[in-house]
Amino acid sequence: MALMISDLGIADTDEPKMVEMESEVRNLPEEELDRVLAERLDLPYPIDEEVLDRTLPWVEEPEWLSGEPGFTGAPDMSHEPRPDEREG
Repeated sequence: MALMISDLGIADTDEPKMVEMESEVRNLPEEELDRVLAERLDLPYPIDEEVLDRTLPWVEEPEWLSGEPGFTGAPDMSHEPRPDEREG
């Protein structure tokens, strides 16, 4: 996913669109993902798992994808509470 985002130059896309894209990528067949990954990393296909395990740590993930603070995947709940939600 990080490679696709980097290749497309869309790391600053808004959160809802990124969540939608991540879902679409996860729905792709495993073979297609492996083929794209091998091509992008200049690895022979089919991918040797050991080679892949050594290569992936060098891939930089966008901040939101790596679970860094600031991206939770949850809806923004920072609005003021409704009157019935207020205490007292």
